[in-house]
Amino acid sequence: MNKHAELVVIGGGLVGLVTALAATSQGVHAILLDRAARPKAGPAEGWDSRIYAITPGNAEWLDKLGVWSRIPSSRICPIDRMAVWGDSAEDQLQFNAEDISAAQLGFIVENAALQQALLEALDDAAVDMRFEATCANVRLSDEAATLTLENGEKINADLLVAADGGASWVRQQAGIGSEKYVYAQQGLVANFETTLPHGNIARQWLNKDGILAWLPLPGNRISIVWSTEGAKELLALDAADLAARVAEAGQHVLGTLRLITPAAVFPLVKQAAHALVAPHLALVGDAAHQVHPLAGQGVNLGFRDVISLMQSLTRRHALQGWGDIHLLRHYERSRKTDMVSLQGLTHGLQLLFASEHPLLKRLRNQGMRLVDSSTLKKPLIQHAII
Repeated sequence: MNKHAELVVIGGGLVGLVTALAATSQGVHAILLDRAARPKAGPAEGWDSRIYAITPGNAEWLDKLGVWSRIPSSRICPIDRMAVWGDSAEDQLQFNAEDISAAQLGFIVENAALQQALLEALDDAAVDMRFEATCANVRLSDEAATLTLENGEKINADLLVAADGGASWVRQQAGIGSEKYVYAQQGLVANFETTLPHGNIARQWLNKDGILAWLPLPGNRISIVWSTEGAKELLALDAADLAARVAEAGQHVLGTLRLITPAAVFPLVKQAAHALVAPHLALVGDAAHQVHPLAGQGVNLGFRDVISLMQSLTRRHALQGWGDIHLLRHYERSRKTDMVSLQGLTHGLQLLFASEHPLLKRLRNQGMRLVDSSTLKKPLIQHAII
């Protein structure tokens, strides 16, 4: 006899975990499956090199789900201001929380800390989470999504949510294609101690060498993301030389740096699924879209997917199932504008600042100065903190 669930989530990353939790909070019977082992808590003294800039809107939502308060305050760093430089020190754009009467522009949180907070909340809610559970087959019909696990177990789901990353197995099984662009640049991530306080300021440099972001961590620490074609060469440097290169690229604004976590490199991809839904199926997070990390909005975009999906499910009437295609089409329409606009913005900025054409260089730097001194800046900040 097949097991039945109203909603099954495939993928135990941040977006998958929060999908299962948000659904459970709305009274939906959810099961979460992931082929990897359950993540272990990170070391209390160590710092995760995978960090996220969480918008105030998403932080408030996570708080309502009972997640945010589980993260130790000593592991959260607020962002009060953001400074962006172009090709020279004179070409600077600044965003301040006080410009829009907001308490913060966002919060820097480590992946491991947020992941553990989600797992604790799911445990307390007694959600059925199955790690090291590999799916062998998925079949979508007019009645349900039927999953067959490698151990032979079958699960019928009213709604299957694919949160299994950019190379989504579920998306492929459903026959949904995607448009993919692989950047010549790669991303280098690492954490450093600084000799000068960062002042809760997120800093970013956009120039021909790539895009370098310095994100504040609690104390005199920063996490960096450097999107550059020279990422692998930087990875090969010893700790002292890498710290010196990063400090130089950041104009030594925080003094001398010391590497405190091993550096790592990851590929940069822009990808969009041709469809976000099918009968009894919805794609969320990287399974639905991937963006360049220059705006730090990837996980926020995924969280907004989940918020929109849950809002769409509340429109369900008594005769509709959770996987009704009309409900899911509402979710798909609600996400298109956010997804397309953010992908277009990040991709366009990356191409613009990668160019060495004199006219484009002049235009991009004049544009930064114009935005910094115009009424455009306030709505840009308001949109970024949703």
